[in-house]
Amino acid sequence: MKNTKLFALLALLLFSSCAVIEINGLGNDYKDLDESHKALVRPLESFEEAQLELVYKLTIPQLKEALEQQPKAIVRVFNAACKDNKCKPLSTFQQYAQENGYVLYQVMISYAGLEDAVAQAKDFPLFVIDNEYYKTSLQPLYLRYFTNELLGLPRKTKDRDVPEEFIGHLYFFEYGQLTKVMDDL
Repeated sequence: MKNTKLFALLALLLFSSCAVIEINGLGNDYKDLDESHKALVRPLESFEEAQLELVYKLTIPQLKEALEQQPKAIVRVFNAACKDNKCKPLSTFQQYAQENGYVLYQVMISYAGLEDAVAQAKDFPLFVIDNEYYKTSLQPLYLRYFTNELLGLPRKTKDRDVPEEFIGHLYFFEYGQLTKVMDDL
C-alpha cells in the first residue's frame, strides 16, 4: 500500500511539472537516432547478404536457424553504449572468434551507442534485437525474452529463475546446441 501511494505521488509530481525527463535504457533508443543512423538499420533478410557497416534487426528464429548451420558459433549480447573500463572493443571478440574457429554474432541490446559500434565494425555486420518481434518496446522485457529463447528457456522465465550456469553475455554453440555461457573471454 505504501509503495502504491509513493508511486502515485511521484507520478503526480512528474506529470504535473513542466520539466521533461528522459530516461535512457528503458526502450530501444531508436527515436534518439538521427536520420543518417536510422538509415543504417535494416531488417535481416539473410546472413549471407548482410553488409558491413549496417545494423540488422534480428529475431531468435533467424538466429537459431543460422546457429544450426555453424559447427562453432558465439552469440555476444552487448550494450553498445557501455562506457565502463570493462567494455572491450568489438574487435577483441571478433579476433577471439577468428583465432578459435568460431562464427561470431554481435547483437546489441538497443540502438544506444550505435554510432560508436558501427565505427568499430568495419569487418563484420552488427545485429540488434528486434523488439517488435516481442511486441514490446521495454528493453528489460525484450532483452529477457530474447536471452531466454536463446538459452532454450520459456520466453517469460524470470531472471531469478535462470540457472546460474546460464548467466553471461557470451553464448557458445555447436550446430545450434548451447555448450557454455561466459560473462567474459
